[in-house]
Amino acid sequence: MPPFEVSLGATLLGAKESVIAPLRTILREYNVTEPQWRVMRVINDRGLTDATGLAETSLLRAPSVTRILKELEERKLIIRKTDPDDRRRMLVALSADGQAFVQETSRRMVRLLNEYSQRFGSDRLDALAAELRALSESLQDMQ
Repeated sequence: MPPFEVSLGATLLGAKESVIAPLRTILREYNVTEPQWRVMRVINDRGLTDATGLAETSLLRAPSVTRILKELEERKLIIRKTDPDDRRRMLVALSADGQAFVQETSRRMVRLLNEYSQRFGSDRLDALAAELRALSESLQDMQ
């Protein structure tokens, strides 16, 4: 077994922290956590969606998503709507304030992601992301 600092897990954690740390700095300015941002991004990308879909796509546990949605609703960044096809099911969407927040924050994130591409190389970054998705997919049934 290799030493921890060169293990796959440590390498992935280190890469994640290198990528996410500058993003967290931006989010802190808006008093938003990384999980809250992930939820808002998914809602922005998918539109009206349910908590189960949010949990799966944002890679968060359902209880965390429930808590996050409550916090975002209190801040008036999301709105809840009853599913017209199943009145027992709630759907969430970004409010106008939430949409404005995601647009403003996304502009800053895009500049940061462009810097990552310049430093590491766009082709290398695309290839790395593809390889990491392939790794995740190949290990999916082990969970």
